Amino acid sequence: MKKLIALMLALLMTVGLLAACGEPAAPKPTDGGDSSSAAANTNNPANTLHAIPSADKYRSYYQVWIGSFHDSDGDEIGDLPGLIEKLDYINDGDPDGGDDLGCDGIWLSPMMPSSTYHKYNVENYYDIDPEFGTLDDFDKLIEECHKRGVVVIIDLVLNHSGAGLDVFQKACDELREGKEDGYARYYNFSTEQDSTYQYAVSGSDYYYQADFWDQMPDWNLSFEGTRDYFEDVTKFWLDRGADGFRLDAVKYFSDSHTDGKEFLSWFYTMAQGYKDDVYMVGEDWDDAGNVYDMYESGIDSLFNFKFAGSGGEFFMGSGGLTEDCVKKLMKYENNIKKRDESAINANFLSNHDMPRVGNMMGAAQNKMAAALYLLAPGNSFTYYGEEIGIKGNGSNDDAYYRTAMIWDNDNLPKIYANGVHHVDENPLGGVKQQLSDQDSLLNTYRLLYKIRLQNPGIARGTITETVSFGDSAVAGYVIEYDGERLMVVHNSDDEPKELTVDAISSPELRGWSIAGADEDEEPDDTAVALSGTALTMPARSSVVLKEAK
Repeated sequence: MKKLIALMLALLMTVGLLAACGEPAAPKPTDGGDSSSAAANTNNPANTLHAIPSADKYRSYYQVWIGSFHDSDGDEIGDLPGLIEKLDYINDGDPDGGDDLGCDGIWLSPMMPSSTYHKYNVENYYDIDPEFGTLDDFDKLIEECHKRGVVVIIDLVLNHSGAGLDVFQKACDELREGKEDGYARYYNFSTEQDSTYQYAVSGSDYYYQADFWDQMPDWNLSFEGTRDYFEDVTKFWLDRGADGFRLDAVKYFSDSHTDGKEFLSWFYTMAQGYKDDVYMVGEDWDDAGNVYDMYESGIDSLFNFKFAGSGGEFFMGSGGLTEDCVKKLMKYENNIKKRDESAINANFLSNHDMPRVGNMMGAAQNKMAAALYLLAPGNSFTYYGEEIGIKGNGSNDDAYYRTAMIWDNDNLPKIYANGVHHVDENPLGGVKQQLSDQDSLLNTYRLLYKIRLQNPGIARGTITETVSFGDSAVAGYVIEYDGERLMVVHNSDDEPKELTVDAISSPELRGWSIAGADEDEEPDDTAVALSGTALTMPARSSVVLKEAK
């Protein structure tokens, strides 16, 4: 009997190996499989559908804080060569395979010479800070990214410069001589000190405007000379291969001298003259109404702060208020499109100025929140380490939001770029640990990026209808794009749901993501299943459907 059992086991193993070496099986559209996580994704259509590489402005961006990402030379500061070494993690050039994250855009944090770790006080707009590398390193990075189909946008600081910039230093020198008609016109100076002009130019009777810090004097954006200067800077970086810009502090472009919307319109149009498909996204951390108005400038995108952070709609939606989140998303989309039909929403959960997502929510809710923003129309922006649940280390301070990327929990990085020690370990594991765990947060992100590429309408389409199911934790929306209709449905509840999805005709499963249970909950063994218009959804899951033609 033992010999017979051994023979049968050997036969089964042989059949399994032969099957594994063949073509992947076609997905079963009506069966989600066993939903105990790894098994639950066995029949996920996303496992076999082909990704469609992006060739336009619609991208999934990965935000790299250079000094904290990867150190190549042992000086305990991340650098551009280190980023190049880790490019295959972000995107290996194969949209259908590999262990890469699947992002096809990179946003580089400020990298120009500066006296601070954060580099927002630029002292030379035409170079790379030596801590991060050289212009040759930047050129190599661009080359390697473009080989992989990855676009690169750089952080560009236009509201202010560093006090060490030669233009500001020359302006101050001239003011000490009583000369106001030279370099002083590039900045905002006054002989009266008030809440706007707070800081004194030593050795003179003048004060200058600096909204953020005395080492960040504000440019006079209405002066033609300033605009000529920025045009030259723009051409310099576009000529080196940059694909666009993340514009810092757009909200502060407007002051007593400058109409911020007009300046932004000028800057975007000017840049298009050097690169017709240049992409720009602005940081306008303001009320939604003011953000809507700024879209009238014609800029491609403005970050969707209303939906980000611990009080944002994606956070609230992932915690059970999904119906409300979906309705507000459609309203937000409609409002920006009213201002500019070509506007591209810029969705994100967190960035370098916010507490880490890992500090705000547990792994299951984090996966749910990821599905909410990655399956929404527009471009997505993922802050490095968010995809593995990194937590901030210590104080509620910007530097602690920018701690080192954790590649391997067993080999922690020696990076102190921010003057802050890395976390002792990542509770969910580093990249190495999470890649080997199919249920990990990282693999959830990878799956969601794959679904975005397999269904181009998710990013590029328009929400034409929201769908309610009589449950605040469950909601969906219909996206129309290029003659196709998709439906995205989210269930953020800790219970499975039986739903009727008849907002599109003859729905077909295109893929799903299952966030799973929290540590203190019993696992849900419900499977994703579709029979006609009857959809079964496990607890904390998201499903993408497509209308059959």
